[in-house]
Amino acid sequence: MEYDIVVAPNLETLATEVAILFPQGWKLKGGIIEHADGFSQQLIRKASDKMKQRQMPAPQSKHRRTKWIE
Repeated sequence: MEYDIVVAPNLETLATEVAILFPQGWKLKGGIIEHADGFSQQLIRKASDKMKQRQMPAPQSKHRRTKWIE
């Protein structure tokens, strides 16, 4: 099991940094903590979650067809 703590000076930055880690299999653990340096959030990830992410192929964007009206 892996643990990570994200520290940021404000809540907007914290939310942005945490959102980047979600697709990598990280999950929130506990609440947001306010301290002298700003805010922090603890994240957790199991090794099995990390392996599942590697096995899943990246989602391919669907090609949209457009019909032009003349």
